[in-house]
Amino acid sequence: PYKLVRAGGCSMGPEDKAKCWCRGLELSHQAAGGSPMQGHHRPHCLCGCILGRDHVDGQILGQLHPLAEEEEEGAGAVAAPSTRPAFPRMGSEELRLASFCHWPLTAVVRPELLAAAGFFHTGWQDKVRCFFCHGGLQSWERGDDPWTEQAKWFPRCEFLLQTKGRDFVCRVQESCCHQLSSWVRSLPSPPHPCRSPPGAQNVEEQLQRLQEERTCKVCLDRAVSVVFVPCGHLVCAECAPNLQICPICRAPIDSCVRTFLS
Repeated sequence: PYKLVRAGGCSMGPEDKAKCWCRGLELSHQAAGGSPMQGHHRPHCLCGCILGRDHVDGQILGQLHPLAEEEEEGAGAVAAPSTRPAFPRMGSEELRLASFCHWPLTAVVRPELLAAAGFFHTGWQDKVRCFFCHGGLQSWERGDDPWTEQAKWFPRCEFLLQTKGRDFVCRVQESCCHQLSSWVRSLPSPPHPCRSPPGAQNVEEQLQRLQEERTCKVCLDRAVSVVFVPCGHLVCAECAPNLQICPICRAPIDSCVRTFLS
């Protein structure tokens, strides 16, 4: 039994068979001179028990909890700044790369690039998380750069700032603002533009209307900071990750863009 445990096995019952917890391989060493390690040494076998690495997959990652788990509750995928990593065990790039053993074959971004940028696979489709700021990203498209997406959505991540520098983050944020401005200018004008009602409005009424326009229509509390594509309606950053259909016009949401209103 000791040799089976060393080989990463666990008992399957009263027989002499065991199964590797890492890859699900069937191990047995009751034959004369047999060794459970022999079940591992097969062509193209990359089991973490043999390579001497910790095994990481969706089940193991599900048992990892960030240091500040309450930050995620009610905040969607928006990460809060922290001086400590949310997942200290994922501080190793090699361990993050090992988490991509079940990365979808249809995914268009290489695991090596994601692991280098601080992301590990959650075990669910193409969703990844940053080991430091706990920020989550998914629905990757061809040509996406992990570092750029990290700077776009989680610009306050300390791992990002220490690795790429503040200048890189500022350039990415400025580029996003320019792209958003160009996209807004390209939108067609409404067929019936809103006109002010007859009579002059006082300053107080104008300020109140402006405040209502910039208040999230979902929570009715926070200021809007995310615009939906293609409808162009805005909500706050906390409500956006939980929505798949625009709550204002009921149009499907293709993507979300962070915006900064002056």
